[in-house]
Amino acid sequence: MANNDVWDAIAAASGTPANSFEFLVDLFRSGSYQRFADVTNVAPAFADKLRARQTYASKGVDKSNKYGSNLVVTFDMEAVRDANGLYQADLQDLLDASKGLNAANRRSMRFYDALGADYAFAGDFSINAVRTNTGWDDAGFYTITATQYAFTGWIANPVLTGNIPLITLVTPPQAVDAATVYIQGSKFTGTTGVTGVKFDGVNATSYVVQNDSLITAVVPVLAPGTRNIVVTSPVGASAAFPWISI
Repeated sequence: MANNDVWDAIAAASGTPANSFEFLVDLFRSGSYQRFADVTNVAPAFADKLRARQTYASKGVDKSNKYGSNLVVTFDMEAVRDANGLYQADLQDLLDASKGLNAANRRSMRFYDALGADYAFAGDFSINAVRTNTGWDDAGFYTITATQYAFTGWIANPVLTGNIPLITLVTPPQAVDAATVYIQGSKFTGTTGVTGVKFDGVNATSYVVQNDSLITAVVPVLAPGTRNIVVTSPVGASAAFPWISI
């Protein structure tokens, strides 16, 4: 089988690539789903909820019906610091949630196969974050445990829905105005017009669709900081991809 690990599925820390192992995580905030940065080791665990059936005449054989599942998803997030020593916004949001109680402890997320397989689900989850004791000299990790609060259910894979564009990597991970960046992913064919590539809502100065999986774009004038790149084809808009303007 081909190795289709999704390297740098989101903007990875400098020198330390993130690997999503073909599984992506989106957080619902500001009215839309936005993909998490620096995620790896995503591990969903469904535990069936079973109800025993009537045992009359079963001759000692246990019988049960599945009526639901309890879900726990764990994943690791790389802790990336800025010049002021602060973590990236995605991780900090989960750390804030882990310190909260009741509704403040919950986040809405969806999980799905990055290459389009029919395996995707969403729900509301209670968040726990634990600092791991492993990492590199320039980055550590937190293990996030998302425990089901309300299971929205199995959903259509966002990658498959209408063949919407998917951004998997932008290089360089940070650049100044007027620089050329390389946007990699899939389903870019058909992207046209001045609004086809946006940086935090600002149209790219220019862009060229090289092929279905590569767009070269010139960065518009942006304030420094994390900016979301979105590619829009006639089918729809990609999930926002965090990228850094310097």
